[in-house]
Amino acid sequence: MPSLRELQADIARAVLLGEPEAAAVHVMADGIAAEQRLALYQGNVRAALTTALRLTFPAVERLVGVEFFTMAAARCLRAHPPCSAWLDQYGAAFPGFLGAMPECATLPYLADVARFEHALSVAAHAPDEPALDLAALAAVPPSRHAALRFRAHPSVTLLRCDAPVDAIADAALADDADALAAIDPCAGPVHLVVHRGAEGVVTERIDAMDYCFLDRLFGGATLAALLEAAGADAAGLLAHQFITGRIAGFSEADP
Repeated sequence: MPSLRELQADIARAVLLGEPEAAAVHVMADGIAAEQRLALYQGNVRAALTTALRLTFPAVERLVGVEFFTMAAARCLRAHPPCSAWLDQYGAAFPGFLGAMPECATLPYLADVARFEHALSVAAHAPDEPALDLAALAAVPPSRHAALRFRAHPSVTLLRCDAPVDAIADAALADDADALAAIDPCAGPVHLVVHRGAEGVVTERIDAMDYCFLDRLFGGATLAALLEAAGADAAGLLAHQFITGRIAGFSEADP
């Protein structure tokens, strides 16, 4: 008899990869062949995971059509099976998978649209962590300010895309063919910050310099390094992050 872990791995190969041979040996037929029983589970799992992708990437599905999306989802499942039972987390690999599909070469912006939609999903499902406690920040002595590092709220994602993916996604979801045709896919790059604020998920376009600042900020740069890189603009940029709730905490760099 296999161990429980081995049996679970065999079942996973059956329902996720369509390889039922190893698991079928340990499944009772009882009127239905073992392979057929496993096929029922495989169909249910594939349908659930495809639905999860469909809910996260609705604009992508509109752009490529239901049939192509279903095919791409099935291929992605085999290449990137889920690592968690939390279906809201499934799909992180889908943008990169689309970008590598030869069939998507005629839509070079598709992977970036998927990255944008995944960022929206991350923002929507991120933990309800409170924003930075400004009173705690104010209590830090000025002599220690230079070593401060700030931590992004878990809902925050920064994106640099070669196409105006926010506009493309909006037009696709609105089923507005004229608006979609009017978008220049080569008009980028666009720089976006996505987060969940008091009014829900928010997308903001920012310029390249602000993007570089936020990339350093959320990448763990010290306040001293931020001030050196952004100069007089740093105070306003940092204050905006406090106001929007994009910063969840702070720490001090090691001396």
